[in-house]
Amino acid sequence: MPRESNIDLNTDRVGPAQERVQVARLVLTRACGYTRDGGTPTISEDCRSMAALEAEARRLKGEIDEAVERARASFEGSAPAAPHAQAPPKPESAAKPHLDTTLKVRDAMTRDVRTVDRNERLSVADEIMKLGSFRHVVVLDEREAVVGVISSRDVFHGALAWSLGLGRSAHEKSLAAYPVKQVMNTEVVTIAPDADLREAAAIMAERKVGCLPVVDGTKLVGILTEGDFLALLTGA
Repeated sequence: MPRESNIDLNTDRVGPAQERVQVARLVLTRACGYTRDGGTPTISEDCRSMAALEAEARRLKGEIDEAVERARASFEGSAPAAPHAQAPPKPESAAKPHLDTTLKVRDAMTRDVRTVDRNERLSVADEIMKLGSFRHVVVLDEREAVVGVISSRDVFHGALAWSLGLGRSAHEKSLAAYPVKQVMNTEVVTIAPDADLREAAAIMAERKVGCLPVVDGTKLVGILTEGDFLALLTGA
């Protein structure tokens, strides 16, 4: 699944007109959230295992390596490579993880789903995700039907847009002031617990979503996330 880059390259020429020199800077383009204790922005996703953390570290290192290569081209006077160029293909002998074709969504989904009402404050959804160390909360209406999904990224960027430039205090006030329905994703794609896991993976890749609420009829019975797939493939 395509993902946004956290790190990019900025190049410029600085100094007086007759003495301009080439400079390059690594820049942060995306923060995934805040740390729990001090509000420090994070550039990795929440990792629930060492395998997941190592994968995130490799991803971030790959972004830095790609930016360095583009800077090298800039300093040497040639055209920089296109941003976020694809990594070279892996050797044919490299083992590729695969999903068991007999697995169903119920075999990998998380059954303990945290939910909120659409009129609940963003601060509540934010605290639920921080305390549970997960990235998605399902939004239910008064009949307990699924009407939306809110992610940690939705909370971060939604409150950031309202409090931009005003500091952490303003960010927290925004979380407490605005309801979940202001930033939740209402175009929710759900899946049945008996659906094939490969089908679910294909839907998530095609729709570029990080989770699928799992419903049996109209009842929410679980949630399937990218983390569930990672845990399945790594045995975490």
